[in-house]
Amino acid sequence: MTTRFLLFIVFFAGLGIGWTGNAWFQTVPSSPASSIADDVESTPPRRSADPTFEGSTSDTTQAANTQNNAALQPPVELPTALAAASVFDAFKNLLSERLYQDAISLYQEQDKQNSIVVPRLKRSLLSELELLTKAQRYDDFSALIDQFLTVYYDDVEVLLILADFNHANGNYLEVVDVYLLARTYAYNDQDHQKVLNRFNAFAEDIDRWYTRQEDWLSLISFYSHINTAGLMTSTHQFRLAIAHLQNGEKDFAVTQLNLLLGDSVVGRAAAQALDNLETPSSAPVIDNSLTPDYTDSIALQQIGNQYAVTLTDNRQQNINLLIDTGASMTAMTSASFHARGISAEAVEQGRRVFRTAGGVVMGTVYNVAELRLGSYQLENTQIAVIDFPTHREIDGLLGMNILGQFRFQIDQENSRLKLSKQ
Repeated sequence: MTTRFLLFIVFFAGLGIGWTGNAWFQTVPSSPASSIADDVESTPPRRSADPTFEGSTSDTTQAANTQNNAALQPPVELPTALAAASVFDAFKNLLSERLYQDAISLYQEQDKQNSIVVPRLKRSLLSELELLTKAQRYDDFSALIDQFLTVYYDDVEVLLILADFNHANGNYLEVVDVYLLARTYAYNDQDHQKVLNRFNAFAEDIDRWYTRQEDWLSLISFYSHINTAGLMTSTHQFRLAIAHLQNGEKDFAVTQLNLLLGDSVVGRAAAQALDNLETPSSAPVIDNSLTPDYTDSIALQQIGNQYAVTLTDNRQQNINLLIDTGASMTAMTSASFHARGISAEAVEQGRRVFRTAGGVVMGTVYNVAELRLGSYQLENTQIAVIDFPTHREIDGLLGMNILGQFRFQIDQENSRLKLSKQ
């Protein structure tokens, strides 16, 4: 066989193979990558292979093969940007409809998936909380932030918004509690410094307010609560000493100022304050025999390592409360509050978020017109009604919104609560 004849055979064989390959290529379905592009800019689909359609055999076979192959392909998802936009719109709609539980469930679902939309959802949430605060929609604010903090209890940004909310509403002791939580969950240096700066600015603001009012007892109570929360700094200690000095407690103030002389932050200010006093700073004269004139002494009931005191309402019903100097507001269990009939005359003030031993919880605040503690009558007292476990003989907690009105001492030897209105 000649070489020229072999070349002719190879040439015609190549033509046949090329035609067959081209026909096969046209019947293979498009790849997933091309189908995504088709989803974005689709063209009108061709009619499907239907037995009743009078088309050519090759068209019917090609459509059937395409349909079978497509069934084997995984479902094509929407492009990420379109899916994120859809989730974001759904989240905003749930917030506007006040469906806060559903909104936070959607947020949590996206967070578990590490979705790219989560930062946008977070910004939308923070904006909504700020909007509710400005609009004074306190119930909605409390409901939304409660739903979020139930899941994300350590979110520093949201806790700081809660602190601002309580500050705007005059709940200063509760602000301290929230800052304590925020500092606890400030896991990095940036968050820690942010919380510290915001808290110091808040404390300075409250100090200025009480100083302008010359309300030294409230200022002393405020700093005492900061100390109880473990947030006390040397600056706060100095301001507390000045408050005691302005309140006429010179000997106590001198002692506190002397303790601050070596401090790098307020040592010089403490020395200057002592120089302005008649008592020499090097040897303050303190008469330890002097004790405050307590005008009332109330029997206490000891329960474990705590003490309970009895208040009475205007119906002369007893309300047994554990003394808790760490509680910003006096609280009662829902069962005790309604069983005593106090709710019939109390005025509801709205819902708020509180820090308890069990974490952050929601409670309803009521204004109670009259209560009595020993010989003192308390007027327009705020009480938080919260569901929390207590001893069966206890109705709740006596907090600093009542105790802060007095100079008080717990006499453990005699189980008495000593009070003075000064």
